[in-house]
Amino acid sequence: MIDHLISKSKFKEAYENLFGKLIHNRISPNQITLLGLFFGLCGALMISLSQFIQNQYILLVISLILVIISFFFDTIDGVVARFKDPTWFGGILDIFCDRTVEISIIIGIISNDPELLWPGIFSLASIVLCITAFLSIGAVDKKFNSKGLEKVIFYSKGIMERSETVIFLIAMIILPFMRLILLWIFAILVFLTSLQRIRFAYFRFNQKRNGQENNIDFSN
Repeated sequence: MIDHLISKSKFKEAYENLFGKLIHNRISPNQITLLGLFFGLCGALMISLSQFIQNQYILLVISLILVIISFFFDTIDGVVARFKDPTWFGGILDIFCDRTVEISIIIGIISNDPELLWPGIFSLASIVLCITAFLSIGAVDKKFNSKGLEKVIFYSKGIMERSETVIFLIAMIILPFMRLILLWIFAILVFLTSLQRIRFAYFRFNQKRNGQENNIDFSN
């Protein structure tokens, strides 16, 4: 929800113009994406290792900084891509790295406490269901629409988008005593988002377009 609200704001336009002009000739979008992946994985590792030292908050602070840097890189890789012309591979790499970081952070969090195992499993399962619905909708939408889009990957609006996910993950890092509740809430909201996207697909595609039935072959 937050992502779609920001996408219509003047702040987003100013932010993209600033960073796009500053760095688009200095580094490629894919390199930025991989840097975000690197810092995100390092942050997840720090979370996992925090259980082995007496003052775990030292590593949690380090992990928080690393994760924030990772998420910052994630916000500017797309900006630079749009300045240089986005590519299919770049969009796919971005999605892969984003989910890898999110899953790694959740694994790092649940590795610290056996009580977090079940909400952690449900959180990971919800992510799988949500990304499946999201990618399926994107694939079908590309078959129906030949017009060029600003992004190479189609993003349908949902309760839990990237910004909400970032907020939850940061909250889980800095509030260890709230992790059980936060993981359950996260899992439920992500699952509801997957259902929301299925509903969106029903209304978007359950009709005839240009006199043709919506028979989509996913085998290719």
